[in-house]
Amino acid sequence: MRKVVFILFLSCFLFNLSAVDSVKQLRTSLHKLKGIEKANILYKLASKSDSLEITEKIEYCAQAKEIALNFDNNELLFDILSLESKIFIETKNIEKYSLTMEEYIELYKKITRLETISYEKQVSKQIKIRNSFIIGFLIILNIAFIVFARYRIKTGDQIKLERANKQLDELSRIDPLTSISNRRDILEKIEYETLRFERNKKIFSLVMGDIDNFKAVNDNYGHECGDYVLKELVATIISSLRKQDIVARWGGEEFILLLPETDLEGGRIAAEKVRSNINQNKFIYNKKRIPITITFGVTEYSNGKDVNGCIKEADSALYKGKNKGRNRVEIFKAEDILIG
Repeated sequence: MRKVVFILFLSCFLFNLSAVDSVKQLRTSLHKLKGIEKANILYKLASKSDSLEITEKIEYCAQAKEIALNFDNNELLFDILSLESKIFIETKNIEKYSLTMEEYIELYKKITRLETISYEKQVSKQIKIRNSFIIGFLIILNIAFIVFARYRIKTGDQIKLERANKQLDELSRIDPLTSISNRRDILEKIEYETLRFERNKKIFSLVMGDIDNFKAVNDNYGHECGDYVLKELVATIISSLRKQDIVARWGGEEFILLLPETDLEGGRIAAEKVRSNINQNKFIYNKKRIPITITFGVTEYSNGKDVNGCIKEADSALYKGKNKGRNRVEIFKAEDILIG
């Protein structure tokens, strides 16, 4: 029992000793602090009820209260007044240390006024934040609308420009009278076929055709009749070929046929079919039948050739057919002499 009492006594002594040390540390820090931080230390000192005298606590409360009033810190002021009232209750001579009723009323009014001002500032700050958010949102929305409108206009202009460029590109590749490929377009397609040949060795044939005595048609029946003949002849050629075959107007009354994956004999057979259909077709203009025939020269693209050389071979075979009486199909042979 004695040991328990001794332990309790020792614990109380150590606790009081630590409390005294804590008070000393707080008092030492008072010289280094100012403003609200000093008021907080004074408040903590006044709250050390076990190690300070009543008079010291009230003095610390008074100093802390003065600082809190000067800095309009109503929260700390409430805490100080609450602590002060507890200290007054603990003392036996309460009238000596407590504030008068008038002083409490004055303090209450001041605290209430400070609370009102603080609340108004808080509400005003909230209103400003809300208004700033609304204004910012409207500005962002306006900027987004402007950007979208400009993007839409720009996109619309780009689409129009792309369409116009596409139309111009198509027009630059199509013969305006017959609506088939022109020289530029067929040369690109032939170059593509040469690339296919280099990859998989799929041969192709070129057929050069020229309408027989076409100048006489223009001279005897007029250029309008000549245009009619050209369009009808193209329609006949297309209907005589496969879907993958391509016909192009090389110039004037000359045409060139590109026959993919077709050897020399296959090219000859295809050209003969076209020639026969044109020969049998009835070209009627102003109730008059216009006699139309065509001569073809055929060549095959193979190793060691280039596009220009291949076209010259087809042209040479064509003129060989012209010299042999027209309205025929001739294939190019190595011994043939190129005729300009």
